Amino acid sequence: MKLNRSLRAGAGAIVAALAFGLPARAQTPAQANAPTARPAGSPPQYLNVVHERLKPGHGAAYDGMLSSIRESYERFNIPAYWIELKSLTGPDEILAFNFAESFGEFEKMGAGMAAGIAAHPELAGLQDRQLAENTSSVTNFIAERVDALGSRAATINFAKMHMLQVTVFHIRPGHEGEFAEAAKGIASAYEKVAGSPAWVMYAVHSGAPAPCYLMLTALSSLKDEDDAAARRAPAMDAAGPAVQQRLQEIARSAYDSIETNIYVVNPLLSHMPRAFTAEDPGYWMPKTAPVAAAKDKQ
Repeated sequence: MKLNRSLRAGAGAIVAALAFGLPARAQTPAQANAPTARPAGSPPQYLNVVHERLKPGHGAAYDGMLSSIRESYERFNIPAYWIELKSLTGPDEILAFNFAESFGEFEKMGAGMAAGIAAHPELAGLQDRQLAENTSSVTNFIAERVDALGSRAATINFAKMHMLQVTVFHIRPGHEGEFAEAAKGIASAYEKVAGSPAWVMYAVHSGAPAPCYLMLTALSSLKDEDDAAARRAPAMDAAGPAVQQRLQEIARSAYDSIETNIYVVNPLLSHMPRAFTAEDPGYWMPKTAPVAAAKDKQ
């Protein structure tokens, strides 16, 4: 069971989670009632990732329809949010991210979206047309943050990024421990070199083949890639020959595939909460976004 029209509002993932009975982490009463303390822009506990492949030549039509959808969410105050990213490398594709600290938060977002669409059924038709006319495939999955495998992830602010590097690791079943060993070794090596990039690691929880991990590195520009490349050799030197050899062994035994692509954030097609956009209002709410600008003046 899957609700296809709610690509960016999280409800598709929520319905899938309920249908397949995904396990939830046990919480104490204090944890269950505690307010979300995550600062705006920091990596969330869970990501709902919607991956869309576009039909050839449909990029402009896709953007135009999504602009209308986004303006409807803004105008009708529908409390469902996403960051829109378009591929700079690899196939012509779109990533949309929904943030949440729990499955309950996804469920709340989905309920708000469902209520908004019920009140404005023309929006449902527009979202259905967007899918049918402009996309060739859609994948919708949830990933959970793995703090032990990141590098200085607490310093990341997604509200400040303009690009995102996404590295996807497909791991052979049963080799998750080796992958964790390699990830920790690489993070430790880079953390010994001043100015090294920060990244956060997510493990696929549901909706896509596992074990699979996503390493996300927020970029302000492509120059950040030059800076990271300049630190690669010093980091490996800091790791030492024994660690380098072990990393090569793990790569041969544990990895099915690794793919890295860069995506560009589109602030005009994203719809995020005010606390998030306030981190960089000139970027997320430029004057060319009339609906957002009008609300700011209220």
